[in-house]
Amino acid sequence: MGDMSAQSFNRPGAVDLSDLAARAQFSSAPASAAAGSPGPTGASWVALVDDEQGFNDYVQKSVQHPVLIEFTSAQAHSEAMDADLDRITNEAAGRWILVRVDADKAPQLAQALQIQALPTLLPIVGGQPISQPIQGTLAADQIRQLTDQVSQLAVANGIAGHAAPVSQAAVADTGEDAGPDPRTTAAEALIDQGRYDEAVAGYDELLAKTPADPVLTAGRARAALLSRLAGSNQEAVLAAADEAGSDVDAQLAAADVELIGGDPGSAFRRILAVIRTSRDEDREKARLRLLELFEMVGDDPTVASARRALAAALF
Repeated sequence: MGDMSAQSFNRPGAVDLSDLAARAQFSSAPASAAAGSPGPTGASWVALVDDEQGFNDYVQKSVQHPVLIEFTSAQAHSEAMDADLDRITNEAAGRWILVRVDADKAPQLAQALQIQALPTLLPIVGGQPISQPIQGTLAADQIRQLTDQVSQLAVANGIAGHAAPVSQAAVADTGEDAGPDPRTTAAEALIDQGRYDEAVAGYDELLAKTPADPVLTAGRARAALLSRLAGSNQEAVLAAADEAGSDVDAQLAAADVELIGGDPGSAFRRILAVIRTSRDEDREKARLRLLELFEMVGDDPTVASARRALAAALF
């Protein structure tokens, strides 16, 4: 995004989260946990920023995943809220990034965004705020309500990526590789046996217990892709798509082939073309397939550019 200003953060139709703001209580309760403590994997999705360039860098990432900005300072007495924010953010494991700005160290930035009280939260999706600034301290349940709403809105707008950790805490070296995620062992064994539909069902059971988990979501997407391609001739699939023209199913199948062949950029462009020229159910089918492929590819430059193109196609 360009230079920061109050005008650059005005967007008609922003989501009304004023109920949270109205319930915020200015409190100086003691912290319940150490601020910035990493999640159970040793990773952290909490960034500390005190300059405009760093702020802009994170705002630009909001085209891939939500970014929650917190303006605070030592005088804000928000230790308990900060600890809850850190814990809830790291438990989410990349569904958003929390960017904490020390207003004392970045007064020009706080002034440009017309921050009038501390702490203040500002949720950002697609480079723009999706609500008015939320002033005052929030309890843990209010933070969860806010982040759930932000995540849901981001997905509805085609922004469903997962953020890479900002930092990784040192983990004791046991001399052994941590190995695969034990939750996925059974499903991955089914994939190895070519039982792709059963693997998809296995991942669905896991996701029912841990919705939006990035590891499980990517694993399910991979199993589903292999199921769709099972028994097909990849060259024939591409040729059929060339002949079929606007047939949505043929184009989505060809995108699967391009992705598994190591060309995600072509796969994304093919589906984006379908989204631009389709309507209603076909368009939604293509959008969901594109988001599924994003999950498989993960943190890659092709995903970031395709997300921007998707946002442009939808809006």
